[in-house]
Amino acid sequence: MEKHKWIRLITSILIAIALWVYVINVVNPSSTTTIRNIPVTLTGTETLYENNLAIYGKAEYTVDVTVRAARSDLSTLPADNIVATADVSGLTLGQDYITVEVSVPREYTVEDVRYRKIEVQVEELERKTVSVSAITTGSVKGDYEPTVISLYPQTVDVYGAKSLVDSVGGVVVTVNAAALEYESVSSLVLQGQVVDNSGNNLAGVKIVDPEISVEATAYSTKSVNLITGYYGDPWAGASINRISAPETVIIKGKSETLAAAGSEVYSTDINIEGIYEDSTFDIVPILPEGIYLSNRNSSLTLHIDLADTGSIEYYYYPYEVKTTGLADTLTADYSVEDGAYITATVTGPITTLKTMSSADVIISVDGSKFTKGTWTVRLNSSTNISGVNISLSPASVSVHVREK
Repeated sequence: MEKHKWIRLITSILIAIALWVYVINVVNPSSTTTIRNIPVTLTGTETLYENNLAIYGKAEYTVDVTVRAARSDLSTLPADNIVATADVSGLTLGQDYITVEVSVPREYTVEDVRYRKIEVQVEELERKTVSVSAITTGSVKGDYEPTVISLYPQTVDVYGAKSLVDSVGGVVVTVNAAALEYESVSSLVLQGQVVDNSGNNLAGVKIVDPEISVEATAYSTKSVNLITGYYGDPWAGASINRISAPETVIIKGKSETLAAAGSEVYSTDINIEGIYEDSTFDIVPILPEGIYLSNRNSSLTLHIDLADTGSIEYYYYPYEVKTTGLADTLTADYSVEDGAYITATVTGPITTLKTMSSADVIISVDGSKFTKGTWTVRLNSSTNISGVNISLSPASVSVHVREK
């Protein structure tokens, strides 16, 4: 009896399996599946550009599509057989929505499209000419350095939504150092990438002609002594406490050119005339033909540390001397024996002196005891500026006092 039970159980299982196989492989019922992140292709963008409009942002949209088909067909449906498009040709300035249309092979039916309505922002189209630069990735052997010799064109036109184009910093091409020949020029054609002012990739802005011709190589490098010259004097006679500049510089070029360059290079002379605070200047080495500065150099600058104090001179004619306390019935005329003017030397902090003018110094004489006649009197100086000292030359002048 127990044996018959097991036979019936096994028979039932086999019949169920057979029925399942029959339904799946013979009847083949329909079913659904959802394929996610189908990219949406925008159509009509050229019409939008012709109307001086553009989509803001990178304009990369996706939808999730649910399709129905026979179960066997669903298992073989590739995602690239589903085409999603949205027409933007009729959009106007501002915020708007576009409807995504989905097409599938005829044996499939679209059941549902998630995110069929896409919100877009339409801005004014802007065009801009920007510079092209190059960066290198990867490494080369030993003391060699990847070097970009030339770029063409050096400027390109970009276009897109105004707020994006306003933030464009330039176009960059990336040179793979591993693809370069040593001391022999390689000619490359590379695709430019739009970047913002911080050097980050900026999507949503197009380049009119993105192909950039690049000539590059791997040059040998060499460290040589750097001789930096300067001329001129700081403002207000300030003394120089310390001058600092790099003693060496790394140069690059072909090996034989570097060998002929010697062991030192000079810079163009730097004009420090009139500096009134600690200052830093760029050093520009004078390089022989075929020699270039290496990217391995740290900042090539000359730094001058100035003393905190200095002195300036102001000049005054005798008639500019003010008389205090003079009787109303008298007048005083001043004259200088040696020279036509009085010199006021003002000494103090450079930052204070920089804010002053000759009007801040008052030269005066106490005339409260003047009587008619000619006298030699001592000059006084004063100022409302604190922290400075004033000396006068000459210290005394001649005064002729007479009645009005």
